[in-house]
Amino acid sequence: MNETLYVDCPHCGARLEVERKTGKLVKSWEKTEKKDGVDQVAESLKKIQENKTKLDKYFSGAPESLAEHKRGLLDAFEKEKKRIRDTGDTSRPINPLDLD
Repeated sequence: MNETLYVDCPHCGARLEVERKTGKLVKSWEKTEKKDGVDQVAESLKKIQENKTKLDKYFSGAPESLAEHKRGLLDAFEKEKKRIRDTGDTSRPINPLDLD
């Protein structure tokens, strides 16, 4: 048996998902405005294509972003190793768990 009910608000027209037992609101969707003379299927397909293009662009750039981030971390690590060698600092850093 379905645990939620879908109700359209008579005041604002929003769609609400409500838990059957508790009456609590689970999720809500704003009312979509219907434009006269516009093909809604074509508009939806256009939005889906735009989102797909945006995601493809994001994921295609992810390897370069990760490689750049890795280079930055390795560079910081090498600088810190050089600083330790130059200063002769062999003390251990403070362990945050020992501060209790």
